[in-house]
Amino acid sequence: MGVDNDKVVKTPYSLYVANNEGWLMNSTDGERYNSIFPADGYAPHLIVTSGKNLLFLKDNLHMSENNGKNFNPVFRDVKKFPWQTMAYDMPAHKRIYITSNVAKGVSYSDDNGKTWKEELSWEANLPPAFEVSSFSGLGNGALFCYSNFNNVLFKKDNEGAAWRPVTMEGLFPVDGTAYFLTSNNNTLYLTDNNGIGGTWYSEDDGFHWTRVAQGDLPYYKHYNCAASPAGGRSFLVGTDSMGVYRVDNGRFVSATVGLEKNTTVYSMTVKKNIYKNDVTRNYVFIATNIGVYRSEDEGRTWDKMTSGPMNGKYVAAY
Repeated sequence: MGVDNDKVVKTPYSLYVANNEGWLMNSTDGERYNSIFPADGYAPHLIVTSGKNLLFLKDNLHMSENNGKNFNPVFRDVKKFPWQTMAYDMPAHKRIYITSNVAKGVSYSDDNGKTWKEELSWEANLPPAFEVSSFSGLGNGALFCYSNFNNVLFKKDNEGAAWRPVTMEGLFPVDGTAYFLTSNNNTLYLTDNNGIGGTWYSEDDGFHWTRVAQGDLPYYKHYNCAASPAGGRSFLVGTDSMGVYRVDNGRFVSATVGLEKNTTVYSMTVKKNIYKNDVTRNYVFIATNIGVYRSEDEGRTWDKMTSGPMNGKYVAAY
């Protein structure tokens, strides 16, 4: 009997989720989970991988070289922000970056998280004060960081280039905002964690920005996380107590089918399965106050992936 090549996975994803007690789990299908680090009573801030190494941020940044069997502290000077992109793995630069308490707020590792250095490569004539708070990269190899202290965007063209400010043309509201970066291969996004300034996107490396129409996205709710599930202008925002919103025809609409009422979404990640016929399918996972959910249709509808003793508050997903 022949093999149905659109159902046989050639390259599976690896999903990591953690609850507010520090219990870290791994799955390659979103349905069956393996416990890889027991609950220790300390909630994680984020999970990220670099190469074959797994990094887990609690009070300090810890790293495992054996998929969570053992963790060792590797960096103690992280400056924490309430979004995933305070750390960003950039394979094109052979580096992973993180926000830190150094002068300009950026540290990096060029050995997949084992050792860390202060980023010292900056162009002259920088703004007098800034505090880098998030990172995101594009498919062209350019990496960006953003300072929500004074709303300045910086660009690093490649591993050897210096960071330089991007002259953003046009205006967007900044008072009371706390923007964080996300991206897909060709589009940068800025989303206001404070729920005031909405979401903006740029398709020209940050020079020009367009605001996504607010639509049904509520004001004055924390926008905790965001992701682009299918590239281009596809975009999702996870909120405090109001579930998920997605962009449809240029405006935000509610995307809560399958979610319980008043769901808080703390973290969001997009995973891809590549099948034997080379078809790629995207899955979106969200860590919420009541469990882990998955969407197979770019965030339109959701299915709960946890039950019984695995239910509870999940605060990190990667």
